[in-house]
Amino acid sequence: MFQRWAEARLYRKTMQIAVAELRRAARTANALEKLEALDIAEQKLRDAEWLSPAQDRARFEAGLGEIARSRAQTLDQSISGVRRLLDGAEEGRAERSEMVAAAGRILSYLNHYLPEDPRVDALNGRLLRLGGAQPAYTAITPLSEMYARPDAATGCGATIILFMIGMTLAVGLARFMR
Repeated sequence: MFQRWAEARLYRKTMQIAVAELRRAARTANALEKLEALDIAEQKLRDAEWLSPAQDRARFEAGLGEIARSRAQTLDQSISGVRRLLDGAEEGRAERSEMVAAAGRILSYLNHYLPEDPRVDALNGRLLRLGGAQPAYTAITPLSEMYARPDAATGCGATIILFMIGMTLAVGLARFMR
């Protein structure tokens, strides 16, 4: 009983996080922030699907498809954004290290999602020539790797054992008080 309640609550919270991240992705024009929000939203939708497989799969698939379309569009726009950042770093328009670092963070997403794209390879070469380093892409950890479902009778068994211990202590205390 407690497990179902806890998992239903976890499901609702997971869906709230997914919706909040989708809203954040829709509001921002920053490519890096949008890609981060889309990654989180995608993983949270997958987590919600894992938590409650009885829900309508078509809704999950539609949401994941929309995230994939939005990500593809953002990645395509990010290529020109990274190109502009690297051009600005080469021309000295702003602080070079900051521009190269921002380009490297976006390139980590581009390399993860578009590993075979020659445009991304060319941008990687330019980043290295400018002395930039690319941070590793870090995937969002799925809930299924962090949450181990307890056996079905674990909660009930623990409740019964605690009740029995409490009753034994109460009886012992009553005898002691006489």
